[in-house]
Amino acid sequence: MGYKTISIVISDKESDLHAMNAAIALTQREAGHLDVYCLGVDPVRFDAAPIAMMSALPVSTSDDVRVAAKDLVAWAEEKTRAALFPVTVQALMVESAGLDAAISRIVRYSDLIIASQPYGPGSTEMQVSVLEAELFGTGAPVLVVPRTERDYGHAFDRLMVAWNESAQSLEAVRKAMPALADADRAEIVMVDPPPHSPERSDPGGAICIMLARHGVKTDVSVLAKTMPRVSEVLNRHAQDHSNDLIIMGAYGHSRMREALLGGATRDMLETAQVPVMMAH
Repeated sequence: MGYKTISIVISDKESDLHAMNAAIALTQREAGHLDVYCLGVDPVRFDAAPIAMMSALPVSTSDDVRVAAKDLVAWAEEKTRAALFPVTVQALMVESAGLDAAISRIVRYSDLIIASQPYGPGSTEMQVSVLEAELFGTGAPVLVVPRTERDYGHAFDRLMVAWNESAQSLEAVRKAMPALADADRAEIVMVDPPPHSPERSDPGGAICIMLARHGVKTDVSVLAKTMPRVSEVLNRHAQDHSNDLIIMGAYGHSRMREALLGGATRDMLETAQVPVMMAH
């Protein structure tokens, strides 16, 4: 079973370019269907209307928003004009108060969602909002694409699973099973696993058995936290071992805590040099 419905929500031609290219190449590889949603967002407006009369999914009617969304539609249609697979491109115009609900509703039936790296040079605040709506509102896996040139036309060969025994990590592994099944090898990487874990006698053993039953070849690496951040350890290991995809759970802590104090998800989203497949 592959990823047959692939979706992407775009809000900016320049900062979403690499994600758009990845979505096209992945859909071609999977022989799937690509849904492109071109986002136009109005700032929150407080109108004098009874709450009962307010739309559950506020749709923007601003001329500026319509122009912006239609400009993205024209760009996406040009980018996918030569595609050898079915593509649907449509405008999505909403008020910012309804952004989460709108995105969650339209992409929740996707097998895989493509998103731009939301932090670091070239990113926008809108990309953070889009990614969080996708992760928290859909249950679908999200492939976060870094802003670097990369060939997505071939299957990922050497995968890293950032494993910490959490429910989020397990969900990410389940959602990444098509990618894992196509890979040459997957490496289960644990950074300073807790000494009192139920799996302390065999770190990573249970997840390896699960993957082996799906025909996935696995290795286990238990790493010490030799750098200040877990993300730094994972990124260094990915570079040293030529991993071309990192699979990990998203937001084990609250989004607010990670935004204020940092966390593995927040740090990885900013610093990863290879694609990261996440699920919550």
